[in-house]
Amino acid sequence: MTTTRLHTLYRGLAMLVLGTLMILSLRTIEANRETRLRQERLYFPSGDFLVESSLGFREAAADYLWFRFVQYYGAHAKGENDLRYFDVLIDGITKLDPRFVEAYHFASLVRWSSMGDVPGSFDILRRGILANPDNAKLKFQIGFMHYVLEHDYLRAAHWFQTASECSDASDKEARFAAFARQKAGDDRVSLALWKNLYETTDSPQMKELAEKMMTKLIRQLEIQKIYGDGFIGPIPPEI
Repeated sequence: MTTTRLHTLYRGLAMLVLGTLMILSLRTIEANRETRLRQERLYFPSGDFLVESSLGFREAAADYLWFRFVQYYGAHAKGENDLRYFDVLIDGITKLDPRFVEAYHFASLVRWSSMGDVPGSFDILRRGILANPDNAKLKFQIGFMHYVLEHDYLRAAHWFQTASECSDASDKEARFAAFARQKAGDDRVSLALWKNLYETTDSPQMKELAEKMMTKLIRQLEIQKIYGDGFIGPIPPEI
């Protein structure tokens, strides 16, 4: 056998061995991956399972799972996972403790900011509101998303105003409702909201802001009365 043929044979054998090693390596990697995924599934059990196995300590279990979720999201921020079990974790936390407002709120932020799923973010907030109908924070967040992400100022104003009627509301919700109404072009309703805020707030700074906004809106409405609703431009100094 010539040297050329021997070289070709050895090269072919080497390629065969290399190919076999690559296949075995890929199978090993895949097997390890499946093992890891099975371990992750055990690490993140379903919400229904957690409710049944919490033995009456549902809030404590929710707090523990929340701690795990924070770790999980922190690992995602470092590029160590792809949030595959995001839904499992949030479902578990909110089923264990439906009144865990912060879980809904933070999960909605993650859903649209890290996962690009705005409709899914709205769904999380609506679930939270169903479980916490008198919570201002979740309703405000829906309004904020309509305002910032969708530029739907009228819908945003509706949610801000709804949030302002909750028992835990502050001046912030009413202030945003008034601003959003003005942004939507509804100056009369905005003026009414600023008047209500002026009459109900205990904050001197808020009273000052409301007074300035009322003055501005009254002048704008007077301009519209003189020049028509389609007036666009600076307010004449004589008004």
